[in-house]
Amino acid sequence: MVYTLLEMFREIMEAVGEEFSGLATHRYVGEIIQYHRLQASSGYRRAAEHAYQKLLDFGLEAEILSYPAREGVTFWAQPSFQEWEAREAVLHLLEPEARKLADYREIKLSLIQRSAPFEGEAEIVLLEDGLEVEEYEGLDLEGKVVLTRGDVRRVRYLAVEKGGAVGLIYDGMKELPGLERRLDNALQYTSFWWYGGERKCFGFVLSPQEGERLRRSIKGGSVAKVRAKVTSRFWDGSLEVVSAFLPGESDEEVVVVAHLCHPQWSANDNASGSATLLEVARTLHRLTLGGRLKKPRRSIRFLLVPELTGTYAYLAAHEEGLPKMIAGLNLDMVGESQELCGSTLLVERLPGSTPAFSGDLLERLLEAVAKDTLGYAGAGGYPSFRYGSTPFLGGSDHIILSDPTVGIPSPLLIQWPDRFYHTSLDTQDKVDPQMLARVGKVAGTYAYFLALAGQEEATWLAWEMVTRFKERLVRLVQEERRAGRELVKKVGRLQNQGISGLRSLRRLADIELKGFESELSSFARRELKNVPGLRNQEGVKSRENEWEEEARRLVPCRLYKGPIPVTPYLRRLGSEERERWWRLEHRYGNALWYLLPLSLYWADGERTLHEIVDLVEMETGKRAAELLVTYCRTLSDLDLLHLLQR
Repeated sequence: MVYTLLEMFREIMEAVGEEFSGLATHRYVGEIIQYHRLQASSGYRRAAEHAYQKLLDFGLEAEILSYPAREGVTFWAQPSFQEWEAREAVLHLLEPEARKLADYREIKLSLIQRSAPFEGEAEIVLLEDGLEVEEYEGLDLEGKVVLTRGDVRRVRYLAVEKGGAVGLIYDGMKELPGLERRLDNALQYTSFWWYGGERKCFGFVLSPQEGERLRRSIKGGSVAKVRAKVTSRFWDGSLEVVSAFLPGESDEEVVVVAHLCHPQWSANDNASGSATLLEVARTLHRLTLGGRLKKPRRSIRFLLVPELTGTYAYLAAHEEGLPKMIAGLNLDMVGESQELCGSTLLVERLPGSTPAFSGDLLERLLEAVAKDTLGYAGAGGYPSFRYGSTPFLGGSDHIILSDPTVGIPSPLLIQWPDRFYHTSLDTQDKVDPQMLARVGKVAGTYAYFLALAGQEEATWLAWEMVTRFKERLVRLVQEERRAGRELVKKVGRLQNQGISGLRSLRRLADIELKGFESELSSFARRELKNVPGLRNQEGVKSRENEWEEEARRLVPCRLYKGPIPVTPYLRRLGSEERERWWRLEHRYGNALWYLLPLSLYWADGERTLHEIVDLVEMETGKRAAELLVTYCRTLSDLDLLHLLQR
């Protein structure tokens, strides 16, 4: 029997939509942002306790799980770190004029998070960005403070670790690709990360406007001097994960994740995702308890975590249960007022190495909810808000869940870009209750449908997946008709992913897939036949160089589950290796968020690194042989990856 979308989802969508309250969720956002929710801190702990109590009040089973926050502990390959808190932090300018520059009590982001304690006076040394070694030649930094717009991690290493400076003042504002953001009076969220052995320091954050005023004074020949006081401490403690449970009839689980951390206020990032998770949990519990929705086959697990670290910690502690976690959903920055923030509500699809049913389902649900406005004379429908989908881009907890070694295919719901992202202007007035209601309707329907799904639901979803495969394939062929053999390879890869995605449906039910796979494959062959002269096209010429040649000889073998970050291990690298790594980081920028995890996802102990470079390029459009060779070499040197020579 073939089901329409309306027949499959009407009951669930209507029930969730009527019960879920965007206004109540907006109120939860206001409650959460009262806490300074830095990872592994007393403020985060209070926020976790607040969320835990709400879940109990809603009637759900809930618990707070604690994991060690101290140096020397790892969750798979992710190192932990000490707890931190600051009680007071204030920066006064003494010369060339007296005024207060920053006060942690007024704005938490005025302090670089995890600053070390300090009290004293220091002269300011001006840097433009401080990223290049040459900029420090002839500078006496001993006991001084540097003013910089550059990457804080890099400047701390060069100015403090190498140059003897005692602290930093940061007045930068990170640009977002494709989005104009003039935030002269905002403060950029900035943090130190200490994993052991670093020379700790303090740092303050100024707005670009305040920073420019200070820069003009120094450039005009004035000596600038400040007095800084930071009362802070580090200690061996814990980080908390809040877990709530909606029981089903089996021990299988659908997992919904949102990160609860970030400094005050951080409303959209990510009080909005955390608040939405709370209301989805309440909504589904109430609907199933009241009998409007029946008890599902599978349980639904709700996790509020410190971003990335908490997800690593939870999954590493529950490794035996991973095969029972059939799918997940990550809620991150979902509440934006699009008019104010300039954002679009996006589904971020699964990586090509983890094809599964969950990404297609989430896209379809968002499309259904987006038809929220009737057309002329009541016919048809169209969206009153911006929405879309993107390839896998990483940067949040789904990069761990969707790793093939973990095996919980988890798409992401996110609003992006957001002109107030990671700034002091990410406040509750930028959160839209109506948008929260839309996201809650999508997330609640997604989680419950997968928890309920059996043979009929899986069969409907198979048809949906074949339809979406055809749409993607037609678009690919239309856009790359001149790619020759490269097009054949891309079609073949898309076809293999489509078949693997169909086979993932067996996690939901034992359904017959031969007909779906045959339809998918025959459609791919027909589309290629429609490309004139395809066999005579030569495709892309070889781009061999030393990095490509080395990639052909290397076979990476993974030693740990989950993605592996390099940053926590930089101190174990020699100065030349560290410099080489930084230059690659600087060149690729935010693309590292997806290029590095994607390369590990494809590493199965049999593929050469050259094959992985090809696969990553097919998925992202970026060929990064030098980056991926260096990454794998670096991980091998750090004993985090084994490299075979072929």
